[in-house]
Amino acid sequence: MISESILTLLKREKKSGGLSASLLSSSLSLPTSSVYEGIAELRKLGYKIETEKGKIYRLTSVPDSLIPLEIHDNLKTKILGKRILSYRTLKSTNDLAYRLAEEKAPEGTLIVAEKQTAGKGRLGRKWLSPPERGIWMSLILRPKIPPAKAPGLSLCTGLALVKTIREKTGLQADLKWPNDCLIEGKKFAGILLELSAELDKVNFVIIGVGINVNQVQNDFPKNLKGKATSILMESGKRYSRVELLKTFLEKLEKIYLNFKTFGLKFYLDEIKGSSSIMLGHKVKLLYGKEKIRGIVKDIDENGSLILETRSRLRTISSGEVTLI
Repeated sequence: MISESILTLLKREKKSGGLSASLLSSSLSLPTSSVYEGIAELRKLGYKIETEKGKIYRLTSVPDSLIPLEIHDNLKTKILGKRILSYRTLKSTNDLAYRLAEEKAPEGTLIVAEKQTAGKGRLGRKWLSPPERGIWMSLILRPKIPPAKAPGLSLCTGLALVKTIREKTGLQADLKWPNDCLIEGKKFAGILLELSAELDKVNFVIIGVGINVNQVQNDFPKNLKGKATSILMESGKRYSRVELLKTFLEKLEKIYLNFKTFGLKFYLDEIKGSSSIMLGHKVKLLYGKEKIRGIVKDIDENGSLILETRSRLRTISSGEVTLI
């Protein structure tokens, strides 16, 4: 893209006195008119570009927008995010990702939206996705694994996310099996896995992730106050969604590649270490229509929860957990 090429040069010369239209034109082998069009396009996307004497262009600020131009910039991945589809408004990133996966979209395709009108959570719940406050995204993966191993990807995704938040913000993020991420016991992110599979193989997996980044208290409805939170609310600081997303993609790719080769056991100790709010604690668990109470004893190599009930140890592959 012409605008992406122009942006690359402007970022490189950000600390200098800027670049002239003629220099941009010669550097990119473009007519000057194309340079003017590219600058205009960047401004529409929210980039602030100052003009001196009508000839010198200098980039003064970039938008915190989930657009390919920004996500691709210095993204250190080989698979995840190499193809990005970005939308201002979308009904559900997971729904679109699933449809694209059925149409043979390549592994690593990333779908992001500034706003979802029907964001999806587990068990048919809705995920609140206000504009420009969080990261609402889905990834298409095509791991060559048996279907029984696929649920482990939820814990892999959660691990990548808590590692990202701890590194970038210093907050103590925790995993809550099987698909939530918490700070101080309050949920700031959720993961939704949807897959297409046959008896012996996975065709594709959609990993949907919703991350509350810069919401304030009034962005949440009354029924979620005290239960949901954001990184801003916990840290008192606004964070770049683009930078958080890029770090998350880099960490997830590393974990995912190891998972495909070695299974969940490669990261099981880290997953358990990030699940201290659950391990050894009493929980109640909704497993289908069955309600179970017990103490969380372990997480096994398939990502299942080992629960000690009054009568026996039980291995639970999925369910809704509430800490007691």
